[in-house]
Amino acid sequence: MNLCKRMATANSLVVGRSVATVTINKLFESAIQRVCRSFSTKFDLKKEREELHNALPGVIDVLAKHEKFQEIPAADKWMRNVLNGNLIGGKNMRGLTTVMTYKIIEKPENITEETMRLARTLGWCAEILQAYCLVLDDIADGSITRRGMPCWYRREDVGIANAVNDATLIHYSLLQILRANFEKSPSYVELFHNFNETLFYTSLGQYLDIMTGLNNKNYNLFTMEHYNAIVKHKSAYYTFKLPITLGMILANQFNEETHKNVDDISMQLGRLFQMQDDYIDCFGDENMTGKMGTDIQEGKCSWLAVKALQQCKPNQRAVFTVCYGSKEPAHSERIKQLYVQLKIPELYKEEENEYYNKIIQRMQAVSLNAERDLYLQVLDSQYGRKQ
Repeated sequence: MNLCKRMATANSLVVGRSVATVTINKLFESAIQRVCRSFSTKFDLKKEREELHNALPGVIDVLAKHEKFQEIPAADKWMRNVLNGNLIGGKNMRGLTTVMTYKIIEKPENITEETMRLARTLGWCAEILQAYCLVLDDIADGSITRRGMPCWYRREDVGIANAVNDATLIHYSLLQILRANFEKSPSYVELFHNFNETLFYTSLGQYLDIMTGLNNKNYNLFTMEHYNAIVKHKSAYYTFKLPITLGMILANQFNEETHKNVDDISMQLGRLFQMQDDYIDCFGDENMTGKMGTDIQEGKCSWLAVKALQQCKPNQRAVFTVCYGSKEPAHSERIKQLYVQLKIPELYKEEENEYYNKIIQRMQAVSLNAERDLYLQVLDSQYGRKQ
């Protein structure tokens, strides 16, 4: 079932409760039909990905104008190597969401070649923030591959020492690109604040994630409440709230009402995204994902682990305690077998469906058609993802 059919199904589940409910849902059903018809024309994801990639050299060239890069040509060359090596090859979901938000929310008569350049620049800033986080995250997790290639710190021409310094260079690049393009804009301070706040929240989520894994097999913290706190801070803010907020700020549409909607829906999207990510880490196809799953070996507080502990009998919990967080390949396989025995994949499909429907129902409260269209298209981009 595609997303549009799912939305219509979710809508039909609540029809009949009252005359008011029927009226609201008929209106939403009309919106569903309108948005589904526009999916193929409103935002061409394939075409915009090409445009986003075409914009990257220009974004980097602006950064290269810095006097220090002019003074040290070798640093300029390395900076380009670092950014290209960590930005190219991904799904660019955050960058595309930024551009998608601007293009859908902005009035058509206000969209120009220059405003689209700025939207794509902000999109790359969101991608650069992710690159900064991933370089350090891969070191902290001891990850092996990223996007089908060795992690940045594992490259022969990089190493851990260079990778840590490169992360600093990546972060500075974000700030300088933002300054070079928006310093004279009235929205500069607000844009800067949102990047800074997002990095802070993400670091809190990373802290919760790392400290839970270091808890020496004490799984009392493996609760859904604790998991949701990790997801909210580590994933939702910089994966959804930041890109959507950036696009709305550029369109001058970030106000009290849209702020509340972005907050609520981004947190739900982030929860769905991380649950999918956890499942893919364990059961995904490495040829498709481009990375080896490591959540079991690292003892991560994942959705699968929390659900498993909720379902475990005493003998199964004993197996979990011995094998979870172990680097032994046989132990990882035993945990995967335990997940299957506990029917975790089936529970995942059920909860994934519930979350899709929950998000769709929340969207009914969004009053602006363009904003509702945006959230539906962001959700569509996440529908049934395998990587």
